[in-house]
Amino acid sequence: MEKEGILGFPLYRFYYPKDKIQELEELKSNILMLNWRKNPKNWIWADSDNGKNLHDLPQFAELFSWINGCLEEVKKDLKLSCESLSIVSSWANVNLRGEGFHDHIHPNAFASSNFYVSGPEDSFTVWHKENPFFDNNIFPGDEDTHIYHYERTEPGKYVVFPPHFYHYSTPNSEIEERVTVAANVFPEGLISANGVSRMRISVH
Repeated sequence: MEKEGILGFPLYRFYYPKDKIQELEELKSNILMLNWRKNPKNWIWADSDNGKNLHDLPQFAELFSWINGCLEEVKKDLKLSCESLSIVSSWANVNLRGEGFHDHIHPNAFASSNFYVSGPEDSFTVWHKENPFFDNNIFPGDEDTHIYHYERTEPGKYVVFPPHFYHYSTPNSEIEERVTVAANVFPEGLISANGVSRMRISVH
């Protein structure tokens, strides 16, 4: 696990085992065989509109088993008292050549994550927020006052981040598809603060 502080939050990075990296081509093929619909700037798995989740499909069981192991490390690093950080929704995105991903956040989640299946290194996921110097009434004219973090597309990389930071992806520069798998997670089980203020959460 790698952890880097960006824009005031920790970004967690994991890398798929090197001895299994050749499996990404099969993973990509299985994803591309799914049903798709047009998103504002790319394509999204159409069945997610019907409440279906990628992590419930048997052909992706191995990937999500590994992802769950990564989330256990994030849980420990954040010192959460819950039983697990559980995936509550998962889907896939495809960017064809010239397509990016619109600026967005992820509601109804404690954390969000992204697994890079394929794509060129010169395409990026970009997180941004207002520069704290300019979050009041003083602005330098019409200039862009946001600060940015550019995360390179690397097949086999998995990142975990807070869901309320706006992010987008830059256009795919290659003919081959840029394929990513997204998952939102939430604490599950008994959550307590020093044994008090307890609540038990079950997610599906």
